[in-house]
Amino acid sequence: MRKKSAYFVLTVIVALTALFVSRQRTLHALRAGNDSLRTQVAMQNSARGATVRESAADSAAGLCEADEKELLQLRSRIVPLREQLREASNRVVLLQRPSGRVVKH
Repeated sequence: MRKKSAYFVLTVIVALTALFVSRQRTLHALRAGNDSLRTQVAMQNSARGATVRESAADSAAGLCEADEKELLQLRSRIVPLREQLREASNRVVLLQRPSGRVVKH
């Protein structure tokens, strides 16, 4: 009877060891895959940023003085327009609330 329980315990230990080793290999492979994906995403983001910077520089370099002046004027109008849009959307939200009450957070 003692031999059977010793074999059983030994079998359980071997099985648990095999499961542990398998799990460690899987975790190692997943971590390596994550690192690889993070590297790919970082490379894509840096390439995308470089492309955007290059295209902005190319488009600005190809403008004549009058076009560049107009572009600067249009860019200066963006900030007030965004502020107006924000105010209008806030008004819409306030009007959609029941009885027009302002709810404080």
